[in-house]
Amino acid sequence: MLDVVRVLFYYRGIENLGVGYLMSMLKHHGHTVDLIFDPGLDDNLFLKAPHLAWLNRHEALLERAVAFKPDLIAMGCLTNLYPFVSKMAEKLKEKIGVPILVGGHHAQALPGYILDNPHIDMACIGEGEIALLELVTRLERGADITTIPTLWVKQNGVIYRNDMGPLENDLDRFPFPEKQLWWEYGCFKDNLEIFTGRGCPFKCTFCNIHYQREIFGGKGDFLRKRSIANVMAEFQQNLARYDPKFVSVHDDNFTTDPHWVEAFCEVYRKEVGLPWYCFGYPTTIKPKLVKAMKAANCATIFMGVDSGDPEIRRHLMERPMTDELIYRSAQLVKDAGIGLQVSCIYGNPGETPEQMFKTLRMVDGIKPTQCSAYIFYPFPKTKLHDAAVQMGYLDEEGQEKVRRGISGYHHESILKHPHKNLAETLAKITPVYARSPEVLKPLLRWIIARRMKRLALLLYVVLIPLTFPFLGVEGIKVTLRMAWRALWTRGPKRHAPAPAYPTADAA
Repeated sequence: MLDVVRVLFYYRGIENLGVGYLMSMLKHHGHTVDLIFDPGLDDNLFLKAPHLAWLNRHEALLERAVAFKPDLIAMGCLTNLYPFVSKMAEKLKEKIGVPILVGGHHAQALPGYILDNPHIDMACIGEGEIALLELVTRLERGADITTIPTLWVKQNGVIYRNDMGPLENDLDRFPFPEKQLWWEYGCFKDNLEIFTGRGCPFKCTFCNIHYQREIFGGKGDFLRKRSIANVMAEFQQNLARYDPKFVSVHDDNFTTDPHWVEAFCEVYRKEVGLPWYCFGYPTTIKPKLVKAMKAANCATIFMGVDSGDPEIRRHLMERPMTDELIYRSAQLVKDAGIGLQVSCIYGNPGETPEQMFKTLRMVDGIKPTQCSAYIFYPFPKTKLHDAAVQMGYLDEEGQEKVRRGISGYHHESILKHPHKNLAETLAKITPVYARSPEVLKPLLRWIIARRMKRLALLLYVVLIPLTFPFLGVEGIKVTLRMAWRALWTRGPKRHAPAPAYPTADAA
């Protein structure tokens, strides 16, 4: 039995609110947590820069891990983080030898594959707050851990595949996510990130949301919103501790419930008032809604266009909306005086050059404030992953790359796609094209026609401050801040534990 369980968390690249919720859940119940954070300056899922690998200071992180003396290690893992999680799990197992739990989208999609890794002992297949607390409680008591819902547990070569546990319908019951540990690593300064809800009602085939809704079926409400009072309490706590200049709302789709959003905007305008950013789905963008958001100082709405070809949207992506609706929603945002960031995906299975050029023309016609463009990546267990296999674009070698988390939607395509060079060129040139004056667009079209993807990448990197006037500049500042912390410290100075965050139950 243990007097208190010490849990070490690992993450890489950027602040992760999901991991923050797990840390605060354990702190709230009296356990001790710490974080080793790898800034991933050599490969941050956006750009690869192998010559910067020395800045990651993995030995310093391992020293901090050993000094913390954890009883359990918990690692967050998106699909494209798995290569780094796997390497760090090996090092941590060698240095410390305690059980290692991996959660996140990759563990949720491929728990069996994760547990084939000899250094990983457990995989979390759903939302982790309740399952992790139960695991820590059983470790504290010296009880059996092989029957915990939502966890697959490997012991003595046997994998115990437990069913999905219930979802927490009342999100106000969760403590506010940990922020201080991220702050100490330089992960944020001016931009404060927050969730106001969980889940998404849509079923885009390239996204993990559609299969999440299936595996969570019957376990509770998939779509959930926090109370506005609870969200405001988190804002007030963080505004008192930090000095943010901007807020990013990271709900999968913030604009799903217009009545909640309108009520939120009224309170936010009075109590917070900082400029903010959120995600919106084209069919949910309405005049009354954007008017309320503008009055509450909404600075930017991120809206997925994804493809300029109606057939790809409807039949491949399951986004059945017309071109006219997309243009109308975009115009509503711009007419309200809110910045518009659109996104698109190139290199989808079966996509032709003409269909890709339709996407570029749609982005050009919308004239957004900024544009994000991606290479299609077949995330495991998604419908579009399976379609890529069935259509012959993803062979066994490609599927193994997905399982290993190789590449990503900002890097090279892993499909056997006849037009992958065009897709990769367009993915880098489109953000520049969207912000360029007309006089420069013939030159950009010349680069596209010649599939000059290296030149496109160079332009993309050099022009980030212009193509992404806030978030791009903020990203550069945060990257430099993380690099400075990594370079000049052997791990951040640890402060006394912050008081447990309040919940609705404690109020």
